[in-house]
Amino acid sequence: MWNKPYGMKEGFLIGGGLILAGLVLQLSIGPVVWNAFRWPVNGMVLSLFLLLIALSHQLRKKVCSFQFLGTNKAAVPALVYAVVLTVIMGLTRQKSLTPGPSPMGEGSLWINYMLNFWPFVLIYVYIAVILGLTVLRQLKTWATAHFSLFTFHFSLLSHLGLFLAMTAATLGNADMQRLKMVTVKGVPESRAIDQQSMVVQMPFTIELKDFIMETYDGGKPKRYASDIIITPHDKAPIAVTIDVNKPAEMDGWKIYQYSYDTQMGTKSEMSILELVSDPWLPLVYTGFYMMLGGAVLMILRAIPWRGSVRQTRKHPKAALLLFALVATCFFCVHHFMPILHSDTLVPALQSPWFRPHIIVYMLAYTLMAAAAIIALFKILKRHSQFSILNSQLANVVYIGVALITIGMLFGALWAKEAWGHYWEWDPKETWAAITWFAYLVYVHYRQIPTHKPKLALWVLVISFALLQMCWWGIKFLPSAQGASVHVYNM
Repeated sequence: MWNKPYGMKEGFLIGGGLILAGLVLQLSIGPVVWNAFRWPVNGMVLSLFLLLIALSHQLRKKVCSFQFLGTNKAAVPALVYAVVLTVIMGLTRQKSLTPGPSPMGEGSLWINYMLNFWPFVLIYVYIAVILGLTVLRQLKTWATAHFSLFTFHFSLLSHLGLFLAMTAATLGNADMQRLKMVTVKGVPESRAIDQQSMVVQMPFTIELKDFIMETYDGGKPKRYASDIIITPHDKAPIAVTIDVNKPAEMDGWKIYQYSYDTQMGTKSEMSILELVSDPWLPLVYTGFYMMLGGAVLMILRAIPWRGSVRQTRKHPKAALLLFALVATCFFCVHHFMPILHSDTLVPALQSPWFRPHIIVYMLAYTLMAAAAIIALFKILKRHSQFSILNSQLANVVYIGVALITIGMLFGALWAKEAWGHYWEWDPKETWAAITWFAYLVYVHYRQIPTHKPKLALWVLVISFALLQMCWWGIKFLPSAQGASVHVYNM
């Protein structure tokens, strides 16, 4: 251990050291207070962070640890720690840190505030450092080699996009404002309430002209919307209708339909709007689109365009068996997604994003189910029937990971339009992150030349088990009841 070059053992020790350091910080200075990172502090922190990463990259040939941080042997332990800590987060009811002398509250544990828990934060910062060094290494390799445009390529786009999205979303969160405004029919309103129940004066007034409510036969909400007039202080009034999934924009603010007087229902003369300002959103979205591009290139690269046809002709029975396996997995995925068959969708699900998001995840789950079955057969050494997939198992998983990435990003973009936030560590989102990181462990572990094939197969099986919680287990999780906007009563 600690021989040069470093290996995964050193990676786990570094991650463990960060967790211990986080516990010391938690005990000595208390939880992470993200509001302290408001502009210009977050800008200075980001500049310093980028400078440190650039210096580490320049010194990588002189300092062994800096060179190690840009490798898969560092990435795999970091991802494993991230999975474990995020599983703890997904199994416990999370609370928001509130100002005051006892921010944690009586009867609360550190694990109920994982976003403010130093070990959790440091592990994700560690992943960001690894991402940053990986991006710089890949950029240098690309600049000095004669790669094709296609090779420019999914890995670089994905790593750079994730780095940009993570850093911008984390540091920009302190500058995001999310306010609630209660509007009453016929009464202009310019005051909103922030998350600390403080009154904020807006640069415009909103007047509710009419509240629209449509229901299904059983009384379940089918649609609710607000006809409003927005009057900026220096512009002419604007009449708009705000639906769930259809916000309005004004002076850098997005205005969402949030709620209404549920006791009055269709006769409600009050509408609750959410107003969101997120100045770092363009950077986050740039990262999202780069990740989407990387995922598409990953699919194109992983598909064995010629080899699959040749193998099918050589082993027709195995190809037919493989087709039957994938078709069966698809049928099961389709059957166990009752949301697809509902004719009483809640307003949040009535979005153009709904079907692309669900279909992409269905395809991903199908491939991951087939991959898990093949992995189990290979572990049991009963895999001769699947000779075609034996040589292409990794590619199947890569395509599945790319589809999970696309589905997750579609969900983030949809959530921004529906609820005003692209990622809020809702229990469903938390388990989506767990699943994604778990499969990334497999992807990065396989790229280590000395990896153990059987351990890689077990990672696939464990990852698919974690996927079950994200898929259907979330609705049975006590920590998600009443806390997740993704738990619907169909």
